[in-house]
Amino acid sequence: MTHNGYSITEMLSAFGVSIPGGFNIDDTLSKLTQAPARNAFAIVAGSATAFYAAEKDHNPRVNSVYDALLYTSTCLNVGYSTIHPVTPAGKLIGTFLMTIGPALATRALDGRSQQPSGDVQLKTLKTLQEILTHLQSLKSDPR
Repeated sequence: MTHNGYSITEMLSAFGVSIPGGFNIDDTLSKLTQAPARNAFAIVAGSATAFYAAEKDHNPRVNSVYDALLYTSTCLNVGYSTIHPVTPAGKLIGTFLMTIGPALATRALDGRSQQPSGDVQLKTLKTLQEILTHLQSLKSDPR
């Protein structure tokens, strides 16, 4: 995936973040919906640990992993917290969470879909095609 000729890996490297070769961000993020609640908890816990490690000696408001947990969990929805990142790594973690957080939280609360959305879309398309065919037949045979 590229943006303006740069890959995500190249863009993240500008922030000092290296991505292992062969890592596909689209595939990885799409897997989050397979077990949305478990993955939401894992991302909050992992990001809280990383946020605490990044901010603990630099941010006077981050004094424990619980402070980091408060910040990271609120990033998944409204972003309400008195804690704000001050380090580049903390800001990247917050950006990541605020980007995927609302969708991930929504999926976690909705649970697993009983029917893949692709099936619903195919049924809707088939119905619309049948309606179109019927309307076209009415147009060619005006009784």
